[in-house]
Amino acid sequence: MSSRNSLRSRDGGLPFTANRTQILPEKTNDVPHYPEIKQRGFYSDILEHEAENKLGNIYAGPPTHQDTLWNISKEKHTPLVTTFNGSSDFNDAIAKQVYGPTSKITTESDFSEQSFLPKVQLPYFVPPGHCPRKIEIERRKRLYQSQDLEDLLENLNIETDLLMPKQLEENFTVKLNEMSGEDPAPFPAFLPLHIFTDMEFDCRTPKEWLQMGVVNGDRLPIPGKALLPAWDSTEKLDPKDPSLEYEWFDVGVLDYDPEESLWLVQKTDINGRILNQNNQVVINGGVQDGTRQPLIAAQYWVPRIQVMFIAEDPAVFAQTVAKAFHDRRHTEALLRYHLYVDFMPMEGVGELDSESLKRVVGWAKGAPALTKDKNLDDYIHTLEKEVNIDYARAMNRIIFDKIVQSNPGTFAYVTVPEKEAERIPETGYYGDVPDYPFDEQYDSFAFNSLLTREEAIFAMMKVRTECNKVSAMSLFHVPMTKHLRIEEFEQTQSSQSSQVQLFLKDSWISTLRAAIRTSLRDVGKGWFNLHETNWEVYQKSKLKKFMEMVKFCMQDSMRYLVQDSLVNFTQMIIDACYSVLECPDGMEWNNKLVVSNYRPKRNCLFLVDLQVDINGCHYSTPLHTFEPMLVSLFDRGIGATQHVPQLEKYVLEDIFWADTPLLESVGEHEPRVEELRQNIRNAIRKALIPMYAYSRAYEQHLELMNLDIDEYIKEYDSKEHTAAEVKKEIEDHLAQKEVLENTIPSNIIIGPFYINTESVRQGLSKKRKALANALLELLAEKLRKQAEEACEEFKSISRRLYDKQNCIEDLSEQKEWMESIPDRLKEHQEVIDKAMTDYELIEEFCYNLSTDDFNLKWSAIGWPHKIEIQMEQTFQQLEEDKERFQKIQVMDQNNFQDRLDALQFCEENSCILTTLASLQS
Repeated sequence: MSSRNSLRSRDGGLPFTANRTQILPEKTNDVPHYPEIKQRGFYSDILEHEAENKLGNIYAGPPTHQDTLWNISKEKHTPLVTTFNGSSDFNDAIAKQVYGPTSKITTESDFSEQSFLPKVQLPYFVPPGHCPRKIEIERRKRLYQSQDLEDLLENLNIETDLLMPKQLEENFTVKLNEMSGEDPAPFPAFLPLHIFTDMEFDCRTPKEWLQMGVVNGDRLPIPGKALLPAWDSTEKLDPKDPSLEYEWFDVGVLDYDPEESLWLVQKTDINGRILNQNNQVVINGGVQDGTRQPLIAAQYWVPRIQVMFIAEDPAVFAQTVAKAFHDRRHTEALLRYHLYVDFMPMEGVGELDSESLKRVVGWAKGAPALTKDKNLDDYIHTLEKEVNIDYARAMNRIIFDKIVQSNPGTFAYVTVPEKEAERIPETGYYGDVPDYPFDEQYDSFAFNSLLTREEAIFAMMKVRTECNKVSAMSLFHVPMTKHLRIEEFEQTQSSQSSQVQLFLKDSWISTLRAAIRTSLRDVGKGWFNLHETNWEVYQKSKLKKFMEMVKFCMQDSMRYLVQDSLVNFTQMIIDACYSVLECPDGMEWNNKLVVSNYRPKRNCLFLVDLQVDINGCHYSTPLHTFEPMLVSLFDRGIGATQHVPQLEKYVLEDIFWADTPLLESVGEHEPRVEELRQNIRNAIRKALIPMYAYSRAYEQHLELMNLDIDEYIKEYDSKEHTAAEVKKEIEDHLAQKEVLENTIPSNIIIGPFYINTESVRQGLSKKRKALANALLELLAEKLRKQAEEACEEFKSISRRLYDKQNCIEDLSEQKEWMESIPDRLKEHQEVIDKAMTDYELIEEFCYNLSTDDFNLKWSAIGWPHKIEIQMEQTFQQLEEDKERFQKIQVMDQNNFQDRLDALQFCEENSCILTTLASLQS
């Protein structure tokens, strides 16, 4: 508020406002006097020093009266909310504002609002001056509700009690011709009324009537009136029970049986509700979980003639009932009439003339097929009896009709069928055929028709024959009898499309040109002049129409060619993908890799190889390439017929043509083409879902396939394992090999794909076999080392046994050492026995030892025996050496004794000499 007061002029003028009223000019002697407008110069006013005093206030503008409308936005002038306080109960206040009658449903109802709306044939948007659609619906609704069905039937002289037939009592009698003015034949009805129902004027079909009750997916009852028994019973009653009384009741229509043409209705209760035994509204016709509940006492199956919907015209329904009632009376009267005739005696009436009957029999027996029938005479005798009975009945009918017509008062209760008047034509043709200017029409037809020359008919026949050949061709190789790789499939289909395209542009055009020119070459000048040079004359000739017809025939053939080819190609893809169309996204394959539940209807189309390598589980052909390949082939087939020239230029060679017109064919973006293309996309996308799932099922074998055997053996060898453990590991690998061969198929079919899994199967099997062989190699290598060590030990023993003894001490030491050899042999024998046991494990797996290993094995086995033999030889040699050493010792002792004796002699001589010397000295 303060902001408005602050908006003042620089000279303290009035507040600024956009709503200003200019002050009227002052009047002097009733003459308006306007203020003087002085000439002003902006620059001079600014430059002059005293310009402000002369000009006055130049910022406030001209004087005006200020508008006070803006004051209402001030807080002081704003009305309070409490000023508009009303009644606390808003619904009561609204209810008190209802004036006069209304067609709105104000009571609680189990019927939908739309089920009360009549059907009108008016547009939703009407021009000015016409009755709007909603007003017309409301008018008819009020009109229908204001009419009473029983009053309408009473006005049509229809009594409700007489509508339903009832079973007659035993002593029931009918008084004929009782009173004048009354019905002379008051026979009770015995035929059901519904068989005479004529619902041609029914405004809705049964499906539309039921649809009127659908609200939020549930079908509520539809209001109506039905002719039902006055008293309800849980037991099934006979509709013809004479104790039953029928009345028109308010009902709710629940359901319709199309096989029996019956409607399920239920009487309304006191409150106009349609409730079941659980006091719940009956919805969906009383069907719960696909099962219809048992009928209660107030529910009935009735025909359409006994049901009137609230939304239909009661007057039309009353006329329908009246027509059915009168048709039933007339039909029953005719039945009684024929009963009267049938009960007339036939004796004495006469029979058909024998000559006439003989002629009829002769004509009938003239058929060649009847002469071979052996029972022909029996059949003729039976037919003669029937003919005589019909003849006698016809005579009785003539007599009966004559008597009834002669005494109309006595036989007023008899209804004689009306005779159809026969129309006799005045001339020799039927009178119902109007006059027809045949000559004029024939001349007009001959002037416009192309079938006036034999040459044109022959040319047309040849063109039609060639066009039929084209329409019977195919742009694709369909069906495929063998599965191919994607490159071969694409090449096969492209080759077929290219061949057809070449035929259309070359051979077909040449053949049609030759057929037309050959047929019309002898016509000469006239309607079919092939040598016409004038363009305007050609445009008016029949040859132009003929060439137009040829163009349309060619376009029609190409359209059939493309459409049939595209449909067959799409159907081939869909048939191949038939079993995978219901596969959900992200599905997982079951544990059985051998079994496939996705077989095609006919043949599979594509051959792919399953590969399991370091890159994972995938196929030899990337799956994402199939969809663009198929769509490309689909579009390529359409494009094969896009640039076919018209035949007109090649037939009329004497007329100059600026360019070559082309034939129209199927477009790439026509609705049907788009639908087929999308069907192919959807089918192949669905087919890829189980393919990805099947490849993911092989991920469990990735570790085995990518396993490095050398690393595996190195890691396994780093740990100490016994031969039994190695054997168990080998057996596990071989068992897994058998499992792989039994669980992985050589091939499998999934939808349009023939998957070759033999390489994966063989690769995994060979990998398991290689692992087992590597373990056998490892075990054999260990055994080889053990055998080599044992052999080296035995060789060292053997070498020492071969050593020669140089003295008796060596011999004694050798003997002592040889005494320890058996114990050592026993120890080594245990090692050898264990190694032999391990060799037996290898032999169980049919492992083929190398020559060196084989020789080493048997060398290790033979070394103990060899050592024993060598020890015997060594013992013998030691005995010999002992004897030799003993002899040498004896000889040495003798030599030593001799030398000792010699030394002793010398010493004695030396002593003697010494003594002698000392004596001499």
